[in-house]
Parts: sequence; structure tokens; C-alpha cells
Amino acid sequence: MSSVKQSLVFAFVIFAASQGNAASRQVDLDTWLSRDLMPYVSQQLTTQPRFRNELLRFVVMTDENPQSASNKLALALRDRLRNSLADVPGIRIAWQPEQSTPGNVNGSIDCTKDDVHYYIGIELTEDRAGSLRVEVRALDIEDRTWVAGFSRSWHGPLSTPQRRLLRQPETDLSFRGRRGAPYEQSQTDLLAADLAHDLGCTLLRQTAGEYVVSAADAETNKDPMLGTTGMLELISNNLADYRAVQYSTTAANANAVLEGKAHQIDDELFQYWITITPVDADSDMPTLSSNAYIRIPEKFSAAALEPEVRISMAKADAGFLDTLQIVELRNVRSCASGNNRYRASRETSSSYSFAGDDCYALEVGSTADAVVFFLNHQLNHGLVRLTDATCSQRTSAKIARTNKQIRFPLPLESLPSSSWAVADSWQLHPDRETYYVVAATDTKAARALAQHIERLPKRCSASVRSGLEGVELRRWLEELALVTEHWEGAIDWRSIRVKSIY
Repeated sequence: MSSVKQSLVFAFVIFAASQGNAASRQVDLDTWLSRDLMPYVSQQLTTQPRFRNELLRFVVMTDENPQSASNKLALALRDRLRNSLADVPGIRIAWQPEQSTPGNVNGSIDCTKDDVHYYIGIELTEDRAGSLRVEVRALDIEDRTWVAGFSRSWHGPLSTPQRRLLRQPETDLSFRGRRGAPYEQSQTDLLAADLAHDLGCTLLRQTAGEYVVSAADAETNKDPMLGTTGMLELISNNLADYRAVQYSTTAANANAVLEGKAHQIDDELFQYWITITPVDADSDMPTLSSNAYIRIPEKFSAAALEPEVRISMAKADAGFLDTLQIVELRNVRSCASGNNRYRASRETSSSYSFAGDDCYALEVGSTADAVVFFLNHQLNHGLVRLTDATCSQRTSAKIARTNKQIRFPLPLESLPSSSWAVADSWQLHPDRETYYVVAATDTKAARALAQHIERLPKRCSASVRSGLEGVELRRWLEELALVTEHWEGAIDWRSIRVKSIY
């Protein structure tokens, strides 16, 4: 009969447990948190002897390890649970990041920031169906074991706002200064307070002697990696609140040196060390140190810009190229056909395909017969030579007759009348699309020009082409200057700057 009773009792316990788990699955997360989890954790922490007077920290866990990087939902649940227990007698909660500094609690020094005995961990796991499982357990930090009998869980769907919070990354500020949650460069004041707290508490615990640090040392040992010249001074000012170290105005009266150094760990991640080292290597006083991580974005200094190079090109005193302008060809077929009123074979010297209805050309006049070449410095794409529709490998040269104008269609689909201006120099990096007309009245000079211009990439359509740039362009322009100087009086040039419209 007794065995039957035991079986009934066991069955009842199993039934009650299953009903409790079913209830936890049926209630929403907020209700479970306030009505089930909070009372349960409070009861466990106040009644179990092992938690009495022990320091606790509430953390988010993943794979049974505390996480500095988490999500907004997990940290919100953690904060609500922790805050509900903050004023419960008998429960000691470690320093929280909401406090002004880690060492100042109610006006007194609190050195319990890292002297934690138990983690109350909350772990969130999402299943394939999209439901969430929340589990809360207690971890004995020293033994690295879970506390038996301390466990609560919930499983169910999330509301839309909760799911949104689950997808938003968030850093647990309780771990600020650790590798996974480094300080930012703009938080050097917080970093200084954190390091001073750790070092101050270490000083208060040691009994080997009293450290006397020279104030001059703290002022002159500055680390430029932090982008600030007062890091050690900030730490020294914070350290003064602990009254654990004395400062001397002269190095001769000091028995220790305060030093700081940032060590690069990764591209932007640095570990900053603050150290108090006894001057006497045989001193019984130990070297004390503290460290924290800080992210220092790499700073790129702009290279010193070389003044814009303007290549000097000799011109004939009289200047036989007397006019250069951009004109609109009213007959669009002038850009694509040789049969037009400008007599393409002689006046309109090239053809491009255009998608729009506008057609523009360079119009140049000469006071003497001349061989004319057309160049184009494309904005951000380099210098090219313009060729006709045949796209010949050889340099295209056109003949300008005395006191006559010739026109060369431009690879532009539209061009407002006010968007061009005469230019007076050759530049390596023009800030506008630039067109050049180079002409020679001497046959040998024209041949020398043709050979030099043939080295430029050609452009024979409205599409932008990769032109000559940088060092190669500089060399080409310098050699062109020599050609024009050699044939001074027989070579002339003009240029126009326009707005780029493609």
C-alpha cells in the first residue's frame, strides 16, 4: 500500500511540474518575468545560505559564458530583474555602470567592483520556429559550476517590439573596458576613473609600504597614442580620492614612478596600462598595475598637396589662333553626317553618336594656314586626343585656312551657353572638363606635334576613355613644352574649360 501511495505522490509531483512548465509557456514574457522569475530569484537569494553576504552580478550569458556584447532585449530583461532586487535586504549587488564612478557608492570607496562571487546569468536561445527560450541560472565563479536547484525558464513567442529589441546589438556596460567592450577615445575621462579605481583599490589592499609618486612624472609621461596630453594627470586626479598614494613635487622625494602606455592589439584596439613602479629595484613594495581596453580610430593625415603644376607653353607673339569658342550646331545631323551646311568634309571634322537633340562643336579660327589637333582632358579621367569617326590609330589632324573657322563636334549631349570659359594654362589636375586646340604653321613642327600627340590614348566616341594621368601626364606635358619652345612662333594653342555633362 505504501508503494502505491509513493507512486501517487510521485505522479502528482510530475503532474504539478508539468503544469507549472505549461503555465510558463502559456504566459507572455513580461508576465512571466514579473510574476514568476522575480519572486523566485528573490526567494532563492534570501533563503539559500550560500548567497548570504556574497557579492552578485547579473549578466547575460551565451554558451554558459558572460557576454559583453549582447542585444537590447536580453539586457532589458537583465536590468529589470536586477533592479527589482536592488533594495531587497540580504542581497548584495556589485557595482553597476549607472553609478557615477566604480569607486564611489554613497560617498564611500567601494572596492567590490570585481570581487564578485556569483553570476546570476540570463541566457536567450531562439529556436527554428522563431520562439524564444529564456533560462536563468546561478554560476559559482570560483568553482565554475552551476548552483544546484537554482533554475528558471520560459519558452514562447515574442511580441513584435520584443523581437525588434532581440535584433538590436547592445554592449553590457558592466564589462566596459574589457576587450569585448572597449572604451571609446572620447571616453578618456571614464577610462581614467576606471583605471584609478582599480589601482586605488589595489593600493588600499597592499601593506608593504606607502607609495610616494612625483607629480612631475605624472605630468611628463604622456602617451600620444590616446590623442590626449593629460591621461596620466586625469588618472592622478581620480587616484587622489582614494588617499592611497602621496604625490611629491620633486622626483628626489619620490619612491615610485607612475607610468602609462597604450599597446596596440589590433587595427583600432589598444590596451592601456597604468603602472606604479618602485624606484628601488630591491624594494619590498611590489609593482602595481591596471589595464583597460580602448578603441582609437586610425587617423589619416592628408598628404601635403603639391601646388598645382601649370606647364609653361610658349606662344607666338602674334598668336595665329585668334578665336576659340563653343558653338551649337542647329542641324543635329552635323554631328553624325558629312552632308550638312557646314560641309563636314572641311568644316565639321568629326562625328559622334548622341542620344539627345543637342550638338556642340569647338570653333577655332586662324590668321594663317595651320595644321590643327584637338585634345580633351576629361575630368578625373586624364588627357586624350580626339579623333574622327574612323577612330584611326594615327593622330587626326585638320587644316585651318587663313581667316577661316573650322568646327570639331564635342562629345557632349547638352551644354548650357554659360558653362564654358577660356583657360590659359595646362594643368595636371583641372577641376573642369578641358579642351585644347594645338596648331602648327610649319610642316616639320606639325610632324613633331603629331608624333608627340600620337602617344596619347584616343577618344572617338561620346564615351569617356582612360587617358594619360599622374607622372606620365607630367612627363608628356614637359616634353610638349620642349616641342613648343623649339618651334616657338610656329606652334600656338588655346583651351576652354567646360562643365562635365554626360
